[in-house]
Amino acid sequence: MNLDTALGQATNNNERLALSMFKAMEDRRTGQAIAELCSDEFVWENSGLPTVHGIAGYRALAEDGGFAKYLPIIKNIRSFSVDVLHVASSGTDGNGVVFTERIDHHWDGDGRDLMTPHICGVVEIIDGKIVALREYYDTAVYQQTPTEPDPAHALS
Repeated sequence: MNLDTALGQATNNNERLALSMFKAMEDRRTGQAIAELCSDEFVWENSGLPTVHGIAGYRALAEDGGFAKYLPIIKNIRSFSVDVLHVASSGTDGNGVVFTERIDHHWDGDGRDLMTPHICGVVEIIDGKIVALREYYDTAVYQQTPTEPDPAHALS
């Protein structure tokens, strides 16, 4: 299901917070969302990539070319979308853990999916802020051959 549907089906505030982070990535508002939704010291881990430490660490990464600096396959990304397969959570509103199973899509301007990791993600939340975002997936996608163009994802 897409993120809008998943957000509508979220069963608690923790799930809404975690899914809102991914929705911001789709909407190209990652930096803004990190500043609003994450603690100053949050940690973002992606399989095979450098760990981002805090809001300042994210800003430094973004200014230095972002994750594309380490993944040439996504240098030509023009849009991003997420298919949510499952969401589960534990804890109380504002404090807990959200688990997601999802497929991320990294589209170029012609509608080719450059990299399609199937991700199990863990989002830790304390006092209503994301303190950790850990993404687990097979790094073989870093060598993926882009798909054929999909007109539905091409930029006009």
